[in-house]
Amino acid sequence: MQYLGRYKLMILLAIVLAAINQGFSMLDPYYAGKLFDRFITHPHTIDKAGHIHRDMAGFIYGALGLIGLLIGVAMVSRIAKNFQDYVVNVVIQKYGARLYTDGLRHALRLPFQEFEDQSSGQTLSVLQKVRADCEKFINSFFNVLLPSAIGIVVVMGYTFTLSPTLPLIYIGGAVCLSLLISFLSKRIKVVQKTIVKETNALAGSTTESLRNIELVKSLGLTQQEILRLNATTIKILKLELKKVRSIRTISFIQGTFVNTLRQAIVLTLLIFIYKETITPGQYLTLLFYSFFIFGPLQEIGSVIISYREAEASLNNIQELFKKPVEFTPEKPEAINGIDEVKFSNVTFKHNSATRPALDGITFNVKLGETVAFVGPSGSGKTTLVKLLVGLYHPVMGHIYYNGHNETNIDYEELRRQMGLVTQDPQLFSGTIRENLLFVNPDATEEDINSVLQKSACQNLLSRAEHGLDTMIGEGGLKLSGGERQRISIARALLRQPRLMIFDEATSALDSLTEDEISTTIRSITSQRQHITIMIAHRLSTIMHADRIYVLEKGNIIETGTHSTLLEEKGLYYAMWRQQIGERKEPLMMKALA
Repeated sequence: MQYLGRYKLMILLAIVLAAINQGFSMLDPYYAGKLFDRFITHPHTIDKAGHIHRDMAGFIYGALGLIGLLIGVAMVSRIAKNFQDYVVNVVIQKYGARLYTDGLRHALRLPFQEFEDQSSGQTLSVLQKVRADCEKFINSFFNVLLPSAIGIVVVMGYTFTLSPTLPLIYIGGAVCLSLLISFLSKRIKVVQKTIVKETNALAGSTTESLRNIELVKSLGLTQQEILRLNATTIKILKLELKKVRSIRTISFIQGTFVNTLRQAIVLTLLIFIYKETITPGQYLTLLFYSFFIFGPLQEIGSVIISYREAEASLNNIQELFKKPVEFTPEKPEAINGIDEVKFSNVTFKHNSATRPALDGITFNVKLGETVAFVGPSGSGKTTLVKLLVGLYHPVMGHIYYNGHNETNIDYEELRRQMGLVTQDPQLFSGTIRENLLFVNPDATEEDINSVLQKSACQNLLSRAEHGLDTMIGEGGLKLSGGERQRISIARALLRQPRLMIFDEATSALDSLTEDEISTTIRSITSQRQHITIMIAHRLSTIMHADRIYVLEKGNIIETGTHSTLLEEKGLYYAMWRQQIGERKEPLMMKALA
């Protein structure tokens, strides 16, 4: 109702058109009854003396007059119906689009932890299902419930003029049928809620399987995934069949009830004819009216079922809307250009963790400087990046950007000044140009060529069939790891960022490609145009950093330059010796061979 209230004028127009449509439709049986009484049961004129007069011309003209009225009311009814359908469809499409976009907007504004806990396919399934179910119910309301309600009002008014007891039959029948169907459909609500839940889970699992298709196929897990997804599909199928059985039961009961009720009305009308309370023509009109009322009411089962489906879907999206969005202060402090980043005693702990991922981290870095964080797996390096870009927020301490702490700034403004290069570059299905412009749609051709040169993409472009307009496939599947990483670096530079973050940008690459990308990164950082923060597992990529922080179990245990840390003979030295040994051994084996 909150969403439909935005289109109240159009809905009011649809209701008026529905009233015109149904009202003129019900004039058809009324004039048909008049035609029956005047020209079928009494085709001849009888005077006061009881003499029959045959007036063929009067008969024809009179019958044509009523037939003309029947054609006219049918025409008006059809015109109103066409306009009603158009207006209702406009409302449905606007409603569905608004609900979907609001749900999507809210989902994208949720904290990052929400996306870590569930599959993106589940969120998409919720949004699509609620849109389809609500559109189906609104359509049913205007095409079944509303015409039935208008029909009942018209019939009540007409029958009351004939006899005060006649309306009670129609009202009583309609109320009993509605209560019966509502009671029977409660079972469907429970089943439908489970179906929606399982369908969302299936959508999430399917999305994950398709997204990781390379792993699934490479490990020969295709059949296993098919069986796993089929198990959920069969579970949904059983629930759907259970729902179908409930629907068929409702359909049988309501059909039997409606037929019995209609025959009871026929018997009542015959009694009224016997008592001469109504004429045969009025009997015909009332019989048609019973079809007008109870015909649509036979569809009330499907309407209630669509309502139950919409209700279950709306409950799901309501749960989504209840989730608090990412915090943004009412009056955020302006950062302007980022000149300094400072961590002050920052501690962060995951909800399910037993110890902090980062504990009391303090450091600062200024424009033109390059700092690096290294450490073994699980030391907190990736968590630090997520704190930097605002995906996580400290549980203790503060992060300062130009002296403003993270609780007083707008992270969207901050993130527009960041360039991020991750271990696994996230590229989209499309062209090289589209992937670059994704972060800066206003960039010129000159800007694009400049960042491609800085990121050493010349070889990539030389083999690209259509240059910047070459399709690279979803996830960059047509590119090597090094080429994907170079495009990722170019994309980060195209934002003209103040803060560049390299999150293990070379850890997934072979040694030769790692050296090439490291050279590219050193070339970029040597210009000292950014604040550069590097997260690395391979120490050879961060030797040139102004300061290196060594993390272990969420704590900074060593700080210094590459040379000073080697002199300390601590964890950094041990990691360096291990990695240098790993890199030298293949070269020695090759030399011996």
